[in-house]
Amino acid sequence: MSTETITWVLTPAEFAATQERAAKINTRAAKRGFTGRLEVTGVPREVTETDEAGLPRTRTVVDARITGEAPSYNGWSFLAAVDSIETADGHDFILRTAPGIEESGVDRSQLVAGRCQHCNTIRTNRRYTYLVRNDETGQTVQVGSTCIKDFTGWQGKPIFLSVDEISEQLEDHIGGLSAGRPEYSPETIIAAAWAISRLFGWVPASATGRTSTRDLVVSYLFGTSRGDRELQRDVAPHIPDAAPTARAIIAALLEGLDGAGDYVTNLLVCLRAPHVEHRHFGIVVSAIAAYERMTGATAQRKAEAEERARQQAQIRYAGNKGEKITVTGTITRLMPFSGSYGYTPKTTMLVIVEGAGIAAKMFTAANWAWEVTQGDQVVIAGTVKDHEEYNGVQQTVLTRPKLVSKAPTAAAAQDAPTDD
Repeated sequence: MSTETITWVLTPAEFAATQERAAKINTRAAKRGFTGRLEVTGVPREVTETDEAGLPRTRTVVDARITGEAPSYNGWSFLAAVDSIETADGHDFILRTAPGIEESGVDRSQLVAGRCQHCNTIRTNRRYTYLVRNDETGQTVQVGSTCIKDFTGWQGKPIFLSVDEISEQLEDHIGGLSAGRPEYSPETIIAAAWAISRLFGWVPASATGRTSTRDLVVSYLFGTSRGDRELQRDVAPHIPDAAPTARAIIAALLEGLDGAGDYVTNLLVCLRAPHVEHRHFGIVVSAIAAYERMTGATAQRKAEAEERARQQAQIRYAGNKGEKITVTGTITRLMPFSGSYGYTPKTTMLVIVEGAGIAAKMFTAANWAWEVTQGDQVVIAGTVKDHEEYNGVQQTVLTRPKLVSKAPTAAAAQDAPTDD
């Protein structure tokens, strides 16, 4: 199972103190009869910086993370806390998984908003449930927060259940949003995050020596100090463009963001919600980084497609029907094609060669067609049989094509043996 959850960058003293706090949590859990274990592990590394005088200074930090096993009581392991929220499409869920539970190991399709399988009821006002699994049979059950004590027979709340709750106990040096504060819409939070990241750049929560984008957004939205007011004045010039940009970011992520793991699923759920609770605040702020990663790949694919379209728009028919021509270019498509010739089944090769404003299409059973590969640079001689159009691209159909010469692809040429 994957046990990585949240990572901090700590000083050695902070890391030792965090491990000590985790040990105390384990002790309290054991006293209440819970099995399972919470651990904080870390890997030290050196960071070299330059002071104002230009002197390089090296310090040691520890990359720490939460690991462990899910808490279990009376034969039932707590897999996740389940928060039911309303979205434009109905209800969806935020999962806060326990340590040691694989991120995507929970079947969301089996969850029902407001359901408790202990009392066999579904209540529309029941927002919080637990997902538990029988250690012996593997049965998974969704139980309401008010029924979980009767279901498992335990007294009191689990000492550690979800990664979020653990982080709140261990990250006491990182300020979080307290209950009672306004719960803004995803658009408002992303607009603030976008404006702040334009001004200061994107800074992840794990960064040291710089205030994270998340914390700056908290200061911008909730702060009342002089420094917070100065931040708000600095960000103000970027705000007019922030709201429409936030709407575009949300639309793009809802349409194009994909990937495995609970992070992507949880982010998309939050983006569909009417407002964001404090426990999900960091997920929504991270939409800026997710959007920039996604659009970076999208922009590259778009540029490649535009260049391809530009090249194809310049392609014109070659020669007249019955005329013998020679085509020099790159094999862009190569695939077997089965057909019948005089009632005799036969497999030929479909070859598309593009070059010098010409797209030549041909079917051939000649041996050379099985000896070339896509990307090869070739010279083909043949007779123009017809002029066709495929997906807006003009293609010149050749008959009786012959391979005049071939140069291998760049990759094949690089891999070819050389004489020392």
